[in-house]
Amino acid sequence: MEQNTFTPQEEKEIRKTSKKRVGFKIHSAIYMLVCILFWLLWIFIFKNSSDHDLRWAVLKFCLFVTLTWGIGIISHYLIVYKWNKTLIEKEIERLKKEIEQKRQYLEEN
Repeated sequence: MEQNTFTPQEEKEIRKTSKKRVGFKIHSAIYMLVCILFWLLWIFIFKNSSDHDLRWAVLKFCLFVTLTWGIGIISHYLIVYKWNKTLIEKEIERLKKEIEQKRQYLEEN
């Protein structure tokens, strides 16, 4: 059997990170499925429609959903995988410096 070498705090952080990553993966899968569905509907139902206005309205809708939701997916990815750790570490360093400056100020006065 494998021995658990993580502290309870580390276990909590691992669980929190894994929940965020799984949430992102589910979000991405739903995005892909919905976009594929919309584009298939447009291709097979509306692309050759005789109603020119309806065809372009549906095309614009598909583009809008794909692009705006795609921006959300990219943001979600960056927050979960790239920025989260870096932003937290930067904030911790900033707070440490701030506390240290307060201590020095109190010692001087």
